[in-house]
Amino acid sequence: MKNKRKDIPLDVIKQWLADSDWRVRTAAMNACQGKDIPLDVIKQGLADSDCDVRTAAMNACQGKDIPLIRTVEPPETVYKKCAGSVIVCARIPDGAQVRGSFNGKCRADKAIITEIIGDYFGEPVGISTHDRKTTYYAGDEVVIDDFDYGFEECSTGFHFFCTKGQAEDY
Repeated sequence: MKNKRKDIPLDVIKQWLADSDWRVRTAAMNACQGKDIPLDVIKQGLADSDCDVRTAAMNACQGKDIPLIRTVEPPETVYKKCAGSVIVCARIPDGAQVRGSFNGKCRADKAIITEIIGDYFGEPVGISTHDRKTTYYAGDEVVIDDFDYGFEECSTGFHFFCTKGQAEDY
């Protein structure tokens, strides 16, 4: 016996997305795969607090442009504190996804390193304090392939602050 997949109506998907159970919201996003779904529905899934729902929303986006969501418009130059108190200056491209707030830690899926303030044992390099492996040099283009489209502060992305003072105090 062959299992026939029944299309779930958009109004039912929207109801499921409002459910308190993350499993129901994930099922709603899974039901969107292969369908022409309005961007507001996809955005709702991408903004969900649960990572499984966000993953299902990303799968529903395959072959489509992911809607640009910026919770903060970063200034022209942003700052990242690295090992040895080195400050990495970067520019966030116009088309980059950005999560965070002006007065807090932010993260983006893309950045262009513009300057390194300070040095690490004589080398003008920023070394991530998170993993001590990731390095940043002036001119580098950073692209985060596994960017988390949710709104968790400490998730995947190029982390930065909007002011140099915030980065120095971190």
